[in-house]
Amino acid sequence: MKLFAAVLALVNANAMDERLAIISGHVDRLADATLDMTDKKDARYVSKLGAWMDALVVANGDRDGAECDAEVVEEEDDITVFSEDDYCKLNSQINSALSSAARKWACDGRGNVSRQAVRRLKKVKNLYNRQHCE
Repeated sequence: MKLFAAVLALVNANAMDERLAIISGHVDRLADATLDMTDKKDARYVSKLGAWMDALVVANGDRDGAECDAEVVEEEDDITVFSEDDYCKLNSQINSALSSAARKWACDGRGNVSRQAVRRLKKVKNLYNRQHCE
């Protein structure tokens, strides 16, 4: 039974790391295609997304990628499928995926970290939308 729990924790750790790696890859693709990293707002957008990904890892604490004890919510397609050519939609999908990851894995920290992440990631999404989608 302990072996099963250890294997399950390892698989979940890989799930969190894999999810964040996939999201990071899409952030890089979005940055390469549409962002000018010499522009302060574009650079701030990428740095804030990276900071929130790091914050999710820290907020997972000693769980090694295991999910929080919260209820499991069915994932939508917007969280797992990313747009290939519509970068405004991709920005929204990155936001949805990071918000979902926060709800799933951000357990520790001061206050309700997942709620903070969801609210502040919405502001990051709007930062991109104001610059590139309107």
